[in-house]
Amino acid sequence: MAIDDAVPNNAAFQQKMRQFKEQAARAAQLKDRLGELKGSARNSDGSVTVTVAPSGAILGLQLSPAAMTRTHTQLTQEILSTIRQATQQAAAMTEEIVRPAIGDEGFERFQEAFRAHAPAVNPIGPSEPPPASSLPIPGAPPAMQPRPRPSHDDDDYDGFQGIKR
Repeated sequence: MAIDDAVPNNAAFQQKMRQFKEQAARAAQLKDRLGELKGSARNSDGSVTVTVAPSGAILGLQLSPAAMTRTHTQLTQEILSTIRQATQQAAAMTEEIVRPAIGDEGFERFQEAFRAHAPAVNPIGPSEPPPASSLPIPGAPPAMQPRPRPSHDDDDYDGFQGIKR
């Protein structure tokens, strides 16, 4: 029994293998291109520049001296707005690369899978950040990290149970 007898349609099998290898090569190229992709944006006066990955992860943030002339609230808004612009640019570039490679239906599935790993969140504005006293202190030992304080309606409460000032 010859090997050609064991494989019913050797030519068809070889064709499928070539197609598979071509698809694998295109997928590897696509992965490489997406790995290099970055979105960048600059605010209107150029004082805030942000670079993000397609996932929205911030890769770079540059502030010029002009950015320091704003209030902390204005600067926060400029940074957040610029991050959103850079993320939108990265998303558009991702679509530009991926849609032609996998088609419209494939791209819809790609987006669904991408969103499943990065659920949509509503960004907080400058009026809602946690108080600085509740944030970790970089480099401090755990014993020195802030602990959540109980909320009490009684202003005279000084932290010890049952003791008032």
